[in-house]
Amino acid sequence: MLEIKGIRFEVEITHKRIKNLYLRLDGKTIKASAPRYTPDYEVYRFIESKRDWIYNAYCYAIYKKHTSNKYSGGDTFYLYNVPYKLERIIGKKNVSIRDNTIYLTYKDESEDSIKYLYKYLDKYLLLKAEEYLGKYLYFLRDYGYMQIPELKCKIMTSKWGVCYPSKNRINISSYLIHYPYECLEYIMVHEMTHFIIPNHSKRFYEVVRKNMPDYKTAANKLKL
Repeated sequence: MLEIKGIRFEVEITHKRIKNLYLRLDGKTIKASAPRYTPDYEVYRFIESKRDWIYNAYCYAIYKKHTSNKYSGGDTFYLYNVPYKLERIIGKKNVSIRDNTIYLTYKDESEDSIKYLYKYLDKYLLLKAEEYLGKYLYFLRDYGYMQIPELKCKIMTSKWGVCYPSKNRINISSYLIHYPYECLEYIMVHEMTHFIIPNHSKRFYEVVRKNMPDYKTAANKLKL
């Protein structure tokens, strides 16, 4: 147990075949990964030296939770940054949207019902993504990439989009359904640029900026 500014954190130590100490914060649990033969007192000493980082990371996580549009329970569900009331109904699978209300019918109120809702909304997200794909295809062709990338949508917890040049495919996160259109547009431009520049070099962002001058505004919204 470690207390920082009145907040009590649990401590979990895992010894692994690694060379350095690493910390990760999971809610109010500090998860430390340490080299196999590192004494616990040294791990705690390292944790003590990171008190400020732990506190700031915890505060940011709380801030992010309250400012993110991602659904985390309750009866409000955001569609492209607009709040909708989520009405849960027990019954045969179905989703309907009208009068700023999403009616979600499912056999129960488990997490599977929300996954079903995301799967239903994926088709609308893909339609919008296809619009941006068509809008920006010209710049891929200007750089000699003549194929039309395939688009897929799936729930991704750590990425907004992924580009697979060898498969000519872009995966976008289902969670983009919550954010303004310009956020989806930015992810499309970002991932399309990876077909011609695989890294995040200065040149990469020059190409992104050339196609979407205000991309940083959208990127910052996705950092919340």
